[in-house]
Amino acid sequence: MTSSGTRSLKGLRRGNKEAVLFLLMRGGEMSRVRIASSTGLTTASVTQLVKDLIAEGLVAESGELPREVAGRRETLLKFEAGSVAAIGVNVESDRTHLSACTWNEVLREEIYPTAELFADGTGKLKERINELAKLCEGRIFAGAGIAIVGLTDDEEGESVSSYGVLPDGYALANDIAAGTGMHVEMTNNVRAQARALMTGKEDSFMLVKHGPGVGCAVIADCAVVAGAANRAGEIGHTVAKEGGEPCRCGKRGCLEAYVSERRIRTLYLAKTGNEISISEIYDKYGEDAAATEILDGCLDLLAVSIGNAAMLLNPVRVLATGGIFSREKLFDAFRAAVVKAGFGGSFALSRIGDDKKLKAFSGARHVILRRVFGL
Repeated sequence: MTSSGTRSLKGLRRGNKEAVLFLLMRGGEMSRVRIASSTGLTTASVTQLVKDLIAEGLVAESGELPREVAGRRETLLKFEAGSVAAIGVNVESDRTHLSACTWNEVLREEIYPTAELFADGTGKLKERINELAKLCEGRIFAGAGIAIVGLTDDEEGESVSSYGVLPDGYALANDIAAGTGMHVEMTNNVRAQARALMTGKEDSFMLVKHGPGVGCAVIADCAVVAGAANRAGEIGHTVAKEGGEPCRCGKRGCLEAYVSERRIRTLYLAKTGNEISISEIYDKYGEDAAATEILDGCLDLLAVSIGNAAMLLNPVRVLATGGIFSREKLFDAFRAAVVKAGFGGSFALSRIGDDKKLKAFSGARHVILRRVFGL
């Protein structure tokens, strides 16, 4: 989509220009000389690329390096994070987050019950996407990024299996593109959230997301580990107990069948006779015996499964987000469970909280990474 006042991506050359942009996004302010050294490009090539990027509004000069010896001062350059915008759609079993974002700012976020949003097909979704796109005018518009629960065919833009949110094999990306006139990219929601976090100097990590289900994405050297059939990271559907509880995927004994939020609420109702929200159960941890026992059991299972995966994959760090990890006291208990399971000191472990606005950024940053940075 190129609306009035919205600039086009057609002027961007592929390859070296993207490499320079990505370097500035990850590394912060740099001089032309340092960019040349980091990329292996000649200074003359970098000078021309930077000239083009400044003309397009993607890069700006931001000051000068202090001069230590006689000679010309080096000018610093920065990525103009607010110059590019996109629409993000993060579809999960319970809620869907819609957003208009620049690279570093959420311009607006809307949250809907997923069942309500898709009650009459995708009409309301397309309507809201078109409305949010108005906030992107005046910026380079990358399109819409769809992040959806379950298995996806990213090349075809299909939801292979979204566990009942959409019909299996639904060509959601094509549907949205046809209804909005936008370029649309689609991928699994946890992978999109991992890509949204791909802004550091060492982008090799494992992201584990807890909520209605359990998802995992692995980033190695700035690339998603996809696997032979694009199913890498399905930690929730590894078997925790052989021949155990039935799972929504069709197998029995999956990790997700024992630690999902639905399972936690079911166990609490069975133990206490009280039906309360998952948020209330999390808040009762350490104060209510039933809540504490149930959640400790979940944390123990998660610690073993995540620890085993981390030992196999050897990421630089393991990040945990959502659900049972959303409370600091529960994350502290999870960290203790990891130590108890024998993985203490085996990998760096940290929590991604709501302040990162991961669900708002996920789809938007996914499409920006594809179209602006070529990743």
